[in-house]
Amino acid sequence: MLKINKIDKFTTSLFFLIFLTTGFFIYDDYGISCDEDIQRQIGTTNYNYITHKDNELITDIDRYHGPFFEIFLIGAEIIWNHLKSNNGYLDISDVYLLRHLITFLTFFVGVFFFYLLCKHHFGNWKVALLGSLLLILSPRIFSHSFYNSKDLPFLSLFIISIYTLIKFLDKKTIFRAFLHGLTCAVLIDIRIMGILVPCLTFLFIGLDIFCDPKSIIQKCKKMIPITAFYGLILILFTILFWPILWKNPVYHFIEAFKDLYHHVWYLDVLYLGEYLSAADVPWHYIPVWLLITTPILYILFFIIGLFFMMRSFFIEFRTILKYNQIQRNLIFLLWFFLPLFTVIAFHSVVYDSWRHMFFIYPAFLLISVNGITNCHTWIRLKLKGYSRRVGTILFIAFFLGGLSPILYFMVKHHPYQNIYFNRFAGKNMASNKQKFELDYWGLSFKSALEYIALHDNDEIINLHFEDYCGKSTFFMILPRNQRNRLRYVNHIEDAKYFLGNYRWHREEYPFKEKFYSVNIDGADIMVVYQLKG
Repeated sequence: MLKINKIDKFTTSLFFLIFLTTGFFIYDDYGISCDEDIQRQIGTTNYNYITHKDNELITDIDRYHGPFFEIFLIGAEIIWNHLKSNNGYLDISDVYLLRHLITFLTFFVGVFFFYLLCKHHFGNWKVALLGSLLLILSPRIFSHSFYNSKDLPFLSLFIISIYTLIKFLDKKTIFRAFLHGLTCAVLIDIRIMGILVPCLTFLFIGLDIFCDPKSIIQKCKKMIPITAFYGLILILFTILFWPILWKNPVYHFIEAFKDLYHHVWYLDVLYLGEYLSAADVPWHYIPVWLLITTPILYILFFIIGLFFMMRSFFIEFRTILKYNQIQRNLIFLLWFFLPLFTVIAFHSVVYDSWRHMFFIYPAFLLISVNGITNCHTWIRLKLKGYSRRVGTILFIAFFLGGLSPILYFMVKHHPYQNIYFNRFAGKNMASNKQKFELDYWGLSFKSALEYIALHDNDEIINLHFEDYCGKSTFFMILPRNQRNRLRYVNHIEDAKYFLGNYRWHREEYPFKEKFYSVNIDGADIMVVYQLKG
C-alpha cells in the first residue's frame, strides 16, 4: 500500500508539474481578446469604488457583471507594479501578460480540484488523472484558460464549489459549511449563475433530511443550525465581495438577476451559415456548438456514461434519497442539464459560441469518465483470460487513437486551439468558416501585428482593420517598441496595411497583395493585405 501511495503521489505530482510548466512556457503566446480591456475596466471601476476614488460604479453599464476575479486581477496588477516597476507603472503589455498568467493559474487550480473530485467519486487516482487529462486536452477550454477572465475562472470555481459541496454532504461540519459557503460566494461574485450551487446544496440537504421519515425531527435539529450557518456565510461573503451590493443588496441582487436574463447584445452571430441576431438564435444554438467543438471521443463516452447513470437510477431508485455515488451522479447530471435547459427555456441571449456555458463542461467530462470506467469494467467482467487481455489492449488503443488527433491539433495550431472543430461541424475548416465564427475575439491580431512590425522598417506604420473591438485594444499585448510604431487610421486610404479576421465577413477581402495570413487546416482566420508599397 505504501508503494502504491508513493506511485500515486509521484505520478500525480509529475502530471501537474508538466501541466504547470507548459503553462509558464506558453502563456505569452496568446493574443488579446476583444473583451479583455472591458473586463479590466470592470475591475478598475470596482476598485475605485472600494477605495473611494469615485462612484462611477453606481451608474456603470457593467455594474452587475460579477467583479470578484477582475478585482483580484487589479489587485495583482497593483502589487506587481510596486514589486517590478521602477516608476510605479507597468507597461500595458506586461499588465495583460500578467492577467493571462493568473487566469491560467486559476485554471490550473481548477484542474487540480477536478482531479480531487474525480478521485473522490470514482475512488481511483488513475481515473482521476485521466479525467484531468481530458479537461486539459479540450482545445477550446485550454486556449480560453489563458485570456478569458470571465468564463474560465467561473468554470474553475464551479469545480471547486461542487467539490466543497460533496465534501460537505459527506460530513456536515461547521468548518466544511464555512468553506462551502465561502466558495459559493466567490462563485456567485464571478457570475451570478453560480447561485445554482447553493440551490443544489439546499436540495440535497433536504433530501438528506427527508430520506428517513422516522428521523426527520432529529435530523432537522441537527441540520437547521448548520444550514443556517452556511446560508449566513454565503450571504455575508457574497455581499462583501461584490461592491455594488454594499448599499441596498436585495435590490441590486434582483437587478443583477434581471440583467442576466434580459442581457442585450445587438450584434449578429454566424450560425449554420446564416447571420442571426444574438437575441434570435434558435434553442439548439448551445447544444450544437457543444456538439461540434467537443472531441468526438468524449461525446461517445458521454453517451455511454449517461446510459449507465440512467440505468443505475432505475435499478437503485430507492437509494437516491440516501447520499451515495448514485446521488453524486444526480449532482453531476443537474450540473450539466439544468443550466442548459434554463438557457433554452428562458431564451437567454447567447453568442460567441458556447463560452457562456463552459462551466457545465466539467460535468460533461465526469459523465464521460463514467462511460470510460464502465466500458473498462465490462471488459474485465465479461471477458476471460486471453480475450480479456486482447479486449483491454484494443480498448486502450482505441482510446489513445482518439486522443492523438486532439493533441496533434493543439500542438500544430498553437496558440489557436480556440479554432478547434470536430468532424460534426463539417468536412474541413474551409467549410466550417462559411457556417460558424472562427476567431471571433481577434486573438490572431497579435501575430499579424508582430509580423508587420518585424518585416516593415518604416518608423510609423498605418493600419486599418475591422473595428468592432476598439482602435487600440489589439495593440495592448505588444511590447512598447512595437506598439509605438503601429498606428490605427480611420480611413483605409491612409493605411499601408489592412488586417481582417473575417468576423461578419465570410467572403475574401477585395484586396490583391496578401502580406501575411494565419491559416488553420486550409482556412485563413487572419489576413494582412499590403495596400501601399
